[in-house]
Amino acid sequence: MGNARSALYRAHAAANTVPEGKLLTDLAPKQLFRATQIALAKSTLSRKRLPVKLDLEEYRSPEFHYDTSSAERWQKLLEDVPLNSDGVRWIHEDDAVLFYGIRHFEMDYDEFVSRVDISRVGDAFRDVLGINTQVVQRDSAGRPTLQIERIAALAQPNYTAFLGKDELDVYKLEHMTYEQDEVRNWMRTVCSPNASTSADDGYLGFRRAAGGGTDIVFVARQAFPRPRVMVALRLDRWEWFRTKLTEAAYMDFWNDTVDNIIARYEGQEIGIGRPNRGKGSAKRVAAAAGLVGAALYLRSRRRAAKRR
Repeated sequence: MGNARSALYRAHAAANTVPEGKLLTDLAPKQLFRATQIALAKSTLSRKRLPVKLDLEEYRSPEFHYDTSSAERWQKLLEDVPLNSDGVRWIHEDDAVLFYGIRHFEMDYDEFVSRVDISRVGDAFRDVLGINTQVVQRDSAGRPTLQIERIAALAQPNYTAFLGKDELDVYKLEHMTYEQDEVRNWMRTVCSPNASTSADDGYLGFRRAAGGGTDIVFVARQAFPRPRVMVALRLDRWEWFRTKLTEAAYMDFWNDTVDNIIARYEGQEIGIGRPNRGKGSAKRVAAAAGLVGAALYLRSRRRAAKRR
């Protein structure tokens, strides 16, 4: 299995491919610097647009059918769970989390879907470094109905970068449906070249609310390998601790994603980091190190001031 995983990574590697993590390197100075940069200086990170190296012919075939039955089954399970005060539902499995989130906004639905392209909703996910999208099918109006996306994103929650949590590198197959009162982007994991993702499936949709306005709905089943340092320290064996951290991370992800969607509706720029301008990065790295060092220094001064 290890050989197959390494072969997958090599087949999809590129100059700026997200690293394939290992326990031996999780505490190396380079990795710790990257983790500090993620935690304190995201604006210094470089964006990524990783190449799509999958064979897409299967998806281009008119006979290809995207199966939504799994996500529909998860939604039915989640609908039996009461909404909590944050407007979300949870089901914790041994190796995965089922999540349902809904947010309502007093914005005209038709205007909302005209401003926010459901096929580009992945751009709004929290801490995305870059997405490479290849549309393989469109409807008669020219709208994407099937596409492959290769997504690069930061570890969630960010502090787990110190614990051996890999940055995301995943291919998703996405199916867009357009109805009068609802649009959806159905998502299914195809593969993860750096083994950062086991499953990240479901849908994100916009629907016309019964009393007016627009609802944003997210249904997902997600499974990610646990951070290697956390496993080595056996912290993952504390189920209550694991659950608490997981739910806190999901709420950060969900809240920031919704904020990004609304920012897109309002015509604002979203995203983190800056364009990758190739090699010649010594000045960038030095600047990043200076920003990280300054942030650490200021944090230590604040803590010292509080102790006085």
